[in-house]
Amino acid sequence: NPEFVAMVEKQNDYYLAIENREFDKLVLKSSDNLADLSEGEALLKKILEPYKGKFVLLDVWGTWCGPCKEALSHSTEEYERLKDYDIEFLYLANRSPQESWENVIKEYNVSGPNVAHYNLPQEQQAAIERHLNVHSWPTYKLFNRDGDLLDLKVDARDLENLAKLLDQMKSTNLR
Repeated sequence: NPEFVAMVEKQNDYYLAIENREFDKLVLKSSDNLADLSEGEALLKKILEPYKGKFVLLDVWGTWCGPCKEALSHSTEEYERLKDYDIEFLYLANRSPQESWENVIKEYNVSGPNVAHYNLPQEQQAAIERHLNVHSWPTYKLFNRDGDLLDLKVDARDLENLAKLLDQMKSTNLR
């Protein structure tokens, strides 16, 4: 069927264009400085270290996760809506092959000056997920300016509530 072939070729061209798209690889963080760590809390503390003084929104996701990719497709909107907050967007990929991981980041333009992506070895990722009690994807966690996990239900897909929460934190001067 020529229509079906044309549809498949169009989709193939779309994914080839994504694969060949240039993007800011500075958002991809190396885990080399984490090689000697295996405990979830220590790993997370080391990852959060450079972002002291900022709020950090952690997104635990996977390239295999449909709801994760749907949420990532709204990243540009998220960054624009939350641009007035001193916030770092931190992404930890779960069981995601390197090439797929990079292609999803490119496809949804999940990049910017306050964006960091890690694709940790499976054992390290699992240790962090156990520490944070992650059982579904995507999972969001919010850290205060001191790097402490806040005991709050956070969902980056609900930008208005997230903005209200950040406003409250700023006005009450929660670190």
